[in-house]
Amino acid sequence: MNSIDTRTHAALHRAAFAPEQAPVAAPRFDMYMQIHKGLRTAMAETLLAVGRMDWLDRDERVATLGRLAGLLALCRSHLEHENQFVHTAIERRMPGAAGQTEADHLEHVAAIDHLRRRMDALRLATDENAGAAALALYRELAVFVAENFLHMQVEETRNNASLWAAYSDEELVEIHDALVASIPPEEMASLLQLIVPALAPAERAQMLLGMQTGMPADAFDGALAVVRPALSERDWHKLSEAIASATHAASC
Repeated sequence: MNSIDTRTHAALHRAAFAPEQAPVAAPRFDMYMQIHKGLRTAMAETLLAVGRMDWLDRDERVATLGRLAGLLALCRSHLEHENQFVHTAIERRMPGAAGQTEADHLEHVAAIDHLRRRMDALRLATDENAGAAALALYRELAVFVAENFLHMQVEETRNNASLWAAYSDEELVEIHDALVASIPPEEMASLLQLIVPALAPAERAQMLLGMQTGMPADAFDGALAVVRPALSERDWHKLSEAIASATHAASC
């Protein structure tokens, strides 16, 4: 697998957890938090699905590989968005500061391509060979997920520190909004269904209330309709109460 070598992996781990990096509780606008919570959830759940897959059940094999294909497409799209908008912004004012995560992205592209080849091998495998192919795919996916978890920690600490040093919150919101505006509606609906359930209730309410202030009422109702099926009854009740309370306060 085209993966991060041992020395690079160790350096990445040290950088991710270095005490001098940005605090966990971000005092500034954090464009990474929401999407990264969604990605971590998707990666963890997909890894579990691949590990539990009955490779002798052809329908389950096809469904699980389809789920993994969706995750890999999401990861590829996400890194392209970061390359185009976030890394460009960092390099514009702090040349070289995004170098580590840019290099990581090249590794991730190679790893995604390799995982797709592993998927093809399992898809075409006979029942006799499917077990070995499934295990190889699972183990390499586990490495990919682990490296991405460390990578996201670096982005949330080191890259955020660079963004906060170089830009005001107003400028960061503009960068984030430009990134969001570049995402096609169908992909955005999928991202909402991924991100919203992955957030804590307070974070979820803050996100949806922010959306409410920036879009027409019918568009906001449409966004709620998109996320509703992805939430448990308990989480939907908490979100509905938060929206109703904020709406009532605004009308007083």
